[in-house]
Amino acid sequence: MNDVETSIEGLSKLWMQAWIDQDRAALEEFLAPDYALVVSSVPEHVFDRGNWLDTAVGPYVCTRLSYDGVQVRDLGNGLVVMSAVADFDATMSGLDRSGRYFVTDIWRRVPGGAHGWQVCARYSSRPGDADASVRAMTQP
Repeated sequence: MNDVETSIEGLSKLWMQAWIDQDRAALEEFLAPDYALVVSSVPEHVFDRGNWLDTAVGPYVCTRLSYDGVQVRDLGNGLVVMSAVADFDATMSGLDRSGRYFVTDIWRRVPGGAHGWQVCARYSSRPGDADASVRAMTQP
């Protein structure tokens, strides 16, 4: 992994730690003004920055999060994509939301920003088991 890839993985962990800590000020530093969350169960609905912050600090409480299978790609021109399976324990307004979610984050370089990067989008879905076509592509 190069320096940019290592930085993005570390920043993503700090972003999620700020969520666990319910630290709105830190979360605001991580999110780009045009941040959007798209969830696979309602792909036509975009959760914007304000909506995500209002939900993440308060009703959506995470107590543990880890990443598996992290992939980071530097696309150049100040854009980096990170994907991983986020495994976490959380509740939203008392409902259990714990589980594993496949997330893809788009990070943009922000010169002079607090961290030098901000996340501008997250796409989230439930990971599935490898079907026959995936197994065929991944076997030698």
